[in-house]
Amino acid sequence: MNVELLETQDPACDVFVRSRPEGKICHLFSWGRAAEKAMGHKCLYLVARDEGVVRGVLPMMHVRSRLFGRRMVSQALSDYGGVVADSHEAQDALFGRAVELATEFGCESIEFRNVHQLPYDLVLRSEKMTMHLSLPADPQELWKSFPAKVRNQVRKAEKSGIVAADGGAELLPEIYPIYANRMHQLGTPCYSRKVMKALLDAFPDNTRVFAVRLNGRCIGGSLSLHLDGFVEMPFAAVMTKYNNLCPNNLLYWSVLEHYCRAGARMFDFGRCTVNSGTHQFKKQWGSQAVDLNYQYWVQPGIELSLASPSNQKYQKKVEMWRRLPQWLARLIGPAISRSLP
Repeated sequence: MNVELLETQDPACDVFVRSRPEGKICHLFSWGRAAEKAMGHKCLYLVARDEGVVRGVLPMMHVRSRLFGRRMVSQALSDYGGVVADSHEAQDALFGRAVELATEFGCESIEFRNVHQLPYDLVLRSEKMTMHLSLPADPQELWKSFPAKVRNQVRKAEKSGIVAADGGAELLPEIYPIYANRMHQLGTPCYSRKVMKALLDAFPDNTRVFAVRLNGRCIGGSLSLHLDGFVEMPFAAVMTKYNNLCPNNLLYWSVLEHYCRAGARMFDFGRCTVNSGTHQFKKQWGSQAVDLNYQYWVQPGIELSLASPSNQKYQKKVEMWRRLPQWLARLIGPAISRSLP
C-alpha cells in the first residue's frame, strides 16, 4: 500500500469518495482547495493506492495559529471528515502517514471528525450529534409527516408576509450580515464572507443560497450543499427579533421542499449538542440522531485543549465576545475564526 500527498486533482479520487457510503463532499479534493483559498492554511490530501488503484483518502488542513497552536483537522469547514477507505490496510496506512506528517510539522494534535470511530488509541469526544431526515420525492408527503405544530409555524410565517427565495452568490450580501450578527450573539467569531464564496465557486452545481424576506428585507438565510442525494446546510441564521413570526421554520421548509423536488434522499440538519435548544428544533421535523465521534491523536507529552465554547477555559472569552460591538466583532471575527476551522 502506497500513500502519496496529492498536489493536483485526480478524478479517480473523487470517483472513489463518491462510491463510498461514508464519503462526503468535504472529502473531495476541491473542498480542501476551497478551504485553503478562503482561510490561508495548507490543505494536505493523502491518497492510498494499491497497484495504482485508489483504496482510500484522508483530507486534512494544517492549521497554524498564534492563539491555538499548530494542529491538523480533517476536515475544515465541515461536520465530517476522517479516513475514507475500503480496507483496514488502507485505513492504517493513511492514519500512520497522517501521524508522521503531524509530527514532522510540529502539530499538537490531529482532529478526525468521524461518524464511526477509528480503531486506534485516541481521545474521544462524543457529546455532539447531527440530525438526518429522509426526503421523499414528493414534498407534500414530507409535509404531511410533520407534526401539526411544525406546519402551523410554517403557515404563521407565510401569513405574516414572510416569503422565501433561493439563488446563488448574488444573495450572499443579504444573508451574510445576518449570519455574522447571529454568531456574535452566540459568542462565536464568524467566518468571513470569503469562506461562503469559496464554496460557491468550488461547487457551483452543488450549492444553493436561500433567503427569507419580510416586506422586501432579508431577515434570514442559509447556504446548502448537495452531493449524490445528501444535503448539508453548514450556514443558517435568522434575525432573532422576528422569532415570534417563525421565519426559521419557513426557511427550513423552503430548503426541504426544494431538495425533495431536486431528488435528494437525505437532509442533514447539522451538528448540535444533545438536548440543546437547537437539538429540539431539529428533532421536531422528524429527523433522527446520528452520533458524531470526533477523535484526536495527541502529540505525546501534550494535553489536549479544545478551542470550544463548551470548554470552561473559554467561557469568559465567549462572554467578552458577546459584549463587543457588532461592527467590531464582524471586523475581527474572521481573523480569529480562520484558526477555528
